[in-house]
Amino acid sequence: MKNCILILFTIVLFIACKNEQKKHSNTIKTTSPKYETYNYTGFTKEEAYAYHKHIYEGGNWTMYGDLERYFYLHFSEIKQHSRILRADRPKILEETPRDDVKNFITPTDLKKGGGLSLNDYVQQVEVNGLIIIHKGKIVFEGYPRMFPTDLHINMLITQVFVSTSVAILEDKGLIDTSKPIDYYFESLKGSGWEDVPVIDILSMSSGIGWALVDEYEVSFDPIKDLATLKSVKPSGTEYQFSNADASILTLLVEKINGVSFRDFVEKEIWKKIGSEYSALLGINTNGTSLSYLDGMSTTLRDLARFGLAFTPSGRKDADPIISDAHLSKIQNINKKLQRKSRYSEELIQSNYQWGAVYDDGDFYKGAHGGQGLYISPSKDLVIAFYGTSNIDRQRNQLDVISRQLSKSGLFDLE
Repeated sequence: MKNCILILFTIVLFIACKNEQKKHSNTIKTTSPKYETYNYTGFTKEEAYAYHKHIYEGGNWTMYGDLERYFYLHFSEIKQHSRILRADRPKILEETPRDDVKNFITPTDLKKGGGLSLNDYVQQVEVNGLIIIHKGKIVFEGYPRMFPTDLHINMLITQVFVSTSVAILEDKGLIDTSKPIDYYFESLKGSGWEDVPVIDILSMSSGIGWALVDEYEVSFDPIKDLATLKSVKPSGTEYQFSNADASILTLLVEKINGVSFRDFVEKEIWKKIGSEYSALLGINTNGTSLSYLDGMSTTLRDLARFGLAFTPSGRKDADPIISDAHLSKIQNINKKLQRKSRYSEELIQSNYQWGAVYDDGDFYKGAHGGQGLYISPSKDLVIAFYGTSNIDRQRNQLDVISRQLSKSGLFDLE
């Protein structure tokens, strides 16, 4: 009898402890992220096989629409790359979704989707993902055509990782941007690059013409390749986009620091911004970084973490990667290099590889297919997005919408 009572008591105690443990586990359960997913399901096995067959048979990845989006999201399966390791301690991003941002009405004069709420625009137009961070907190985040953990190709946005690397070395006194590029590369003397100041290369006014060479048809001496390019106008006189500018700046970072561009970005930028995921960086058959072409692949949140480094919220650290001097140089407007925006009457300038620097100090970098990173330091605002042009080559206009959001009053600081 006593044994029966003891067994019964043990069972009751076990059940009580089990229930108490379950109750306690419920109290520490974390909430799920508040981003919009729009029921995205990804690519089917058949779609993936078909795309790889297309590439294997010599097809071009630039096909627009879903097939091109597959390339953007699966770069590691298709092209050569190196890996940039994530931070040991990821930066936690607090989520405070705002309905006034979600319901912001887009400009009515857009080529497509004008007058929709931001939430509807993202869902209906060629957008893969969008994140908006204000005062260091996520106020909107949506993923209509990608997963939040996908590494999405950045392409030309990578060029501002290059210019940031140059600026970091400049802050350390290791690069003088007023000096000509042939001061650092003796073999460029007598070429079109001779006497072109580094600062003109940073502002996309090197004057060097650029015929884009296929990345698989290069020699193992990239400086020798670049030395063959001709000057088509005096440097510092007119904006002229050239992939060669970012290419030679990448090589400058490697020469001054003595390590690969990948290693420099990992140590001096990627780990310091608190990246949550490792990134990919396209590499050439000669081992050089394709920072001027395919570039890096990152999650959208990690791209936004990089953008945060330029804002007050991201510069609170004792040792921020973006110095006051660097930020001031980006925003320093050279009237000679100003031009009208393609989308408005506003004047913009390219500086430190940023594609558009506005009079109010905001700046933006866009890329093929609808990628973009918009930063407003004065409003402590970061807007990052990914997209893919449709088969009619129409892409999203989140660059225009980002500018309107910044000017809307929704993010004015008190």
